[in-house]
Amino acid sequence: MRKNHNVYSILLAKITNKDLINKLNYHLRAKLKRNYYLRDKLEFLRFGKTKPINKMKKLIIAFIIALSAPCVAQTVVTSFFPGTSEGVTYYLPDTKINITVEASCITQTPGEFHSYAERFLHIKNVITEANNRWEIVGIDSHCEGFPCKEKAFTIKLNNSTASNIRLNDKGIICAINTSVPDEPTDNKTSHTATSNRIDASQYMTEEMLTATSTAKMAELTAKEIYAIRESKLAITRGLSENMPSDGAAISLLLQELDKQERALTEMFIGRTDTIYRSYSYAIAPNEIHDTTKAVLFRFSHKLGVVDKENLAGEPVYYSLKDLKTVEHPIADESTKKKSIKQEGICYNIPGRVRMEVYTRAKTYVEKEIPIAQLGIVEVLSKSLFSKSSTVKVLFDTTTGGIISIKKN
Repeated sequence: MRKNHNVYSILLAKITNKDLINKLNYHLRAKLKRNYYLRDKLEFLRFGKTKPINKMKKLIIAFIIALSAPCVAQTVVTSFFPGTSEGVTYYLPDTKINITVEASCITQTPGEFHSYAERFLHIKNVITEANNRWEIVGIDSHCEGFPCKEKAFTIKLNNSTASNIRLNDKGIICAINTSVPDEPTDNKTSHTATSNRIDASQYMTEEMLTATSTAKMAELTAKEIYAIRESKLAITRGLSENMPSDGAAISLLLQELDKQERALTEMFIGRTDTIYRSYSYAIAPNEIHDTTKAVLFRFSHKLGVVDKENLAGEPVYYSLKDLKTVEHPIADESTKKKSIKQEGICYNIPGRVRMEVYTRAKTYVEKEIPIAQLGIVEVLSKSLFSKSSTVKVLFDTTTGGIISIKKN
């Protein structure tokens, strides 16, 4: 209060130019009328009591009020402190890398009559013993944004158009003065398991089931397979005595015959089933830095995907290289201690890393990825959000960067 008193005293004592007084009277007369309370308060600071104010003093006080009055429709952003901020609080994100591994297990089961396949069906190279083998189908990565507690800001609710802000469910800024487009649909091909086993016994006749030896049962089963094939040929050639008249009925009949033939044939050649499993791994924001040959997980053709501590599998590595695409300003100690207060909207300029996921024999992923925490925070000027114009800004919720800016 004493400091303000001294400032006002100096101004009241120094300004005596009559031309300046006339100009102030012309421009600031209306503002003076609206500030009687502040005028009396300033007079009290100077004289210790309220005294009548002459024309020159009125103009001087009005001039002080005009200089100290805030600008209309300015966008003020301050650092967020719980319980003290008034306005809309939003976060800028840090980036996390999610890695998805899809693996398949191919299981081979020998048929009951595999030793008779060549003798009765003239088929070689059939499955003779049980076996299963895991393979890596593919590895993919995508990024996800998480709110950074150190990058929380509050937009004061005033006449600025920047107050029309949209946040996602995590509190990360999405857009200003525009709607957020729907996320693109994932069109990735999903693999379907092929483990639909057919019980062949339901297609075996009484004679086949009551055979006294495995060789006799195999012979009768082979004859049934040949009979099914002959029926299919007769239908496709139009020679069947009980030929269905409807095309859809013919299709259903052929499908059923195919099903029977496959079930009985598997008793000779064996069956192959395939199942798929997905595994997810994450590289946290504080782990994203220059890294070489870090073990992500291990893989075994017998056991599949195993933990990185399980030495039964071959290691699958990942490497990260900071590309240094953003230059970081050098801040002194006094700058670090100051709280951020900007007249505009804070956003990220993300850095970039090159990521690889690989084994000693194959590289599965090799790409460049934008990373929020490797970049810097910048500010969109308050002049973009004045009353006279509407600027639409769309933000990337993964990196906090700007996707687009459009002005109406």
